Amino acid sequence: MRRRLAFLSAVGFVSAFSVAACGVEEQVQQRVEEEVQQQIEEEVQEGQQWVEEQVQQERTQIEEQAQGAQKQVEEEMQDLQKQVEEKVGEGQ
Repeated sequence: MRRRLAFLSAVGFVSAFSVAACGVEEQVQQRVEEEVQQQIEEEVQEGQQWVEEQVQQERTQIEEQAQGAQKQVEEEMQDLQKQVEEKVGEGQ
């Protein structure tokens, strides 16, 4: 009888310990998943920020090139206009 009672007590203890261990394991797993999710979100945000910065740099560079090209075209147009005016003046 004592052996049986000791055995049942041991089984009860192991069961209770297993249940507690499962609860801890679930908490640990949940925390790990939350931390992984947070890290993923941070990395995605950093990646998006990097992409946005690259896009802005490229946009600025393109705008500067376009302004330079526009200025060059305007200067060439002024030169051509002067040449036309000179030729018209010569013809009179």
